[in-house]
Formats: sequence, structure tokens, C-alpha cells
Amino acid sequence: MNITPLGAIWLNVCINSFFPIFGYFAAGRIAPVLFSFAGSALGFACFIPWAAKNAAFPVYFRRDLWPRLLAIGFFGSALPIAAIVLALRYTTPANAAILGQVEAVYTVILSRLFLKEKITPSQLFGTALVLSGTLLIAFKERLTVRWTGDLIMLAVPLLYQVSHLFSKKLPKGISPVFVASARTLFAALGILPLFALGFFMPVASFTPSLELLWIILAWGLVLTALNNVLWYKAILNMDLSKATAIVLSYPVLTALFSHLFGIEKIQAYQLTGLGLALAGAYWVTLLVRKQAAP
Repeated sequence: MNITPLGAIWLNVCINSFFPIFGYFAAGRIAPVLFSFAGSALGFACFIPWAAKNAAFPVYFRRDLWPRLLAIGFFGSALPIAAIVLALRYTTPANAAILGQVEAVYTVILSRLFLKEKITPSQLFGTALVLSGTLLIAFKERLTVRWTGDLIMLAVPLLYQVSHLFSKKLPKGISPVFVASARTLFAALGILPLFALGFFMPVASFTPSLELLWIILAWGLVLTALNNVLWYKAILNMDLSKATAIVLSYPVLTALFSHLFGIEKIQAYQLTGLGLALAGAYWVTLLVRKQAAP
């Protein structure tokens, strides 16, 4: 894909903003586990021609790669997708996006502990701007009936970070398309054991409709296949902590689209918070440009 890592991460921001929106529309229409499997399987189907052309199938299951790829798929797609759809039965898209900003805390801690990435004061300032803006919004629905969904959403970014840590441990020079395709493949395979929960609760139920079909198609083709390629194009070529800080600006668009679709109304204090979040993401973008400069 002919795009810079910085350009890829900003396109990733745009696509990420639709995760809570589509998760909200899917909630109640289809069981979370089934939705996760369907989206991941469809996403991998997009990569089958590429995988066949590049003889990637044996490489997916190479002894030194498949355990990491399984962790990337399970923690990066299978489990969080199911959790997002479950959470959005209770909370709203903007809330889900805002609470996801706790990822800034997770990534700074985990990047420092496991990747030995240097966290500069300037980078902390940019991350603090993002968090300060989103915290203004995070209090919107505190201690309400939406609390169940909010608590689930707080765990989702930690799952993402575990997946990203395994991504950063992959061999140098590996193709972003390969990692993206492997993530969808192992997400589909990794979610299969959870269907055993069907003995205790419905995990494969859904209400057939044209709307649900479009939701699954958009999720599999754009939010999964294309988005994964963009994400790995970015994080395989820049620090994970910096990439995450930029992505944390996506609630700006989530709140806007949620308002335009008639799901939520945007308040003045939310606009202030979103402005701070964008400022923080832009600050980190400047750091990435300096890092990439010769």
C-alpha cells in the first residue's frame, strides 16, 4: 500500500470512529460471539487471493509464528469485537469511544515495560491533552444504567494493547498485509471455542435482515480488512505508544457521527473535550515527523 505510516494512522483514526457506531447498530440484532466470527471470517476472505498468490498459508502456521499470530488475532479482534457489541447493548457509541481513551494509560505503561520504548515528557504532554479532553466527556454518564457497558469498554483497550505487544515482537520486515490477514484468520479461529458457551447462553442467535447484512459487510471489508492493513502499516514502522496516542483522537468523529445519526446530542463541554483530544493527537503527530526526519 503506497502510503506513509503517518498517513495510515490518520486513515485508521477515521475508520476507527465507526467501530462504536456499527457496534451499536449490531447490538441486539446478533449475538456478540457470532458477530465477531462473521466479521473476522469475512475480513480474512478479502485476503485469500493475496494469501494464495504469495503462498502465505504455510507461513501462517509456521511454528515460530502461529502462537504470536493467534494472540494477535484473539486479543486484537476476536475478544474485543464481541466485547464491544455486548457493551453497546447498554452504553452509547460516544461513551464507548471516550472510555477507550484509557488505552493511553495502558500503552505508556506496557510500551515502557515490555518494548523498552522511551516515553518523553513531550509525548506525555500530548497524551495528557488527549486524556484531558476525553475525561471531560467521560463523566457524562457516570453511575447511570449504562455503567455495565462502560465497565466492559474499559477492558477492551487492554486487550488491544496485549495484541499490539505481540505484533511488535514479530520478525522485522514482515509485511503489514501478512499481519493483517493473519489477524483476521486467527480471530476467526480463536473465537470458535467460545461457541461452547452455547450450552449456557445464546451465542449464535441473530435476527435476519438486510440492515444486519450491510453491517457485517462493512465491518468485515472496511473496519476489519482495510483497517488492519492500515494499522500494521503504521505500528510496524513507528513507536506503538505514539501511534496509539494519535488513534486516541477518533472519539471526535464518533461523537459527530453519533449525533448526525440521531443517536446522541453533542453538548458544549463535549466539543471542548474533543478539541483538546485533537490537539493532543496533533502534538504527537509532530513528534512522529521529527522521529522520521533524517
